[in-house]
Amino acid sequence: MFEILKKPFYGNTVGQWLTALFIILAAFIVSRVVYWFFTKIVRIFTRRTKTNLDDIIIDKVEEPIVVGIAIAGIWYGISFLTLPKHIAPQVASATTLAVILNLAWLIVRTVDALVEEYIVPVVEKSESNLDDAILPIARRGFSVIMWVVAVVVGLNNAGYDVAAVLTGLGIGGLALAIGARTTIMNIFGGVTVLITQPFKIGDRIMIEGYDGYVLSIGLGATRIRTFIDNFIVTIPNRVFSDSEIVNVTEALGIKIDLQIHVPANINPPVIQEILDCMKSVVGNHIYLNQDSKISVKAVDDYGIVLQCICYVAPGKPYWQTRSDVAIQIFTFMQERGIPIATRNGLNYYPEDIQQSVKTPKGIKALRKDKDDDGLF
Repeated sequence: MFEILKKPFYGNTVGQWLTALFIILAAFIVSRVVYWFFTKIVRIFTRRTKTNLDDIIIDKVEEPIVVGIAIAGIWYGISFLTLPKHIAPQVASATTLAVILNLAWLIVRTVDALVEEYIVPVVEKSESNLDDAILPIARRGFSVIMWVVAVVVGLNNAGYDVAAVLTGLGIGGLALAIGARTTIMNIFGGVTVLITQPFKIGDRIMIEGYDGYVLSIGLGATRIRTFIDNFIVTIPNRVFSDSEIVNVTEALGIKIDLQIHVPANINPPVIQEILDCMKSVVGNHIYLNQDSKISVKAVDDYGIVLQCICYVAPGKPYWQTRSDVAIQIFTFMQERGIPIATRNGLNYYPEDIQQSVKTPKGIKALRKDKDDDGLF
């Protein structure tokens, strides 16, 4: 039995291989036990404390600690092996790099959690919207800088010539800049948006055919949620430098354009009654601004077009208000027996308004086609 353990196998005895594998396996088992201890035992005590700081620290350090135990176990297990001279330095360098990257991971996770817990609530309560746009960029920038420093320090401690690597990057910098010109344009566009502030997070904007609310402003792109379809659209920031931006939120209100078609042979007094009804509905609605435009717009294939343009005050329910206005006007017309002209049906006139509306003999069916009903 012991003779088998002493037999050489790829430069080491079977016993040495088994010892190394046992240590590595034990390290993984210990790491899992430590993880279970943090999640099942330590968190019970941290939840009972009044502060959230200990919960944040435990939540963010447990994974890096577990990974650190695994790295230490692998390194300690390999140390029992006799490695070739050209491999041993590489193993030591890889271990050093792994430890430094693990520490960087720990720092980035902890700082990001502290920012989320203590700084984000303060920024959300502030009246300025500039900090809302800058904070995500600052958080991402810190993470990028931290990882770059960790990689540079790790490579340097691992024995690599970082200066030579940076020199190589400098030689290829021109090619990289040419290839990344779109990214650079997006970054400049993002900086321009942050400085000029044509819009802020939460504003409704229209640009390049999109109409929606701004969710986030990054260095490379801005994300909006579309007003109608509720889609999330990512727009490259360079677009904002070359296109006109319409900030709907900064307007006096959101426009409602209601167009109602009545038969062309309806009497003018009835038309005036409908226009007066529109003015009354708009003037008495609590969500509408008083600046409205109500008139006879035109005569088309449907009949006479009556138009009501009004504006919903910022922050008020648009769709509900639009429906309220339309329903009140339709209710008035129904009570008066005033028909709505359509292309895909007949217009019938009740007897009680025969004095107001003259119906021609032999009502003709209007032609059918693929057009809309023309209600709005």
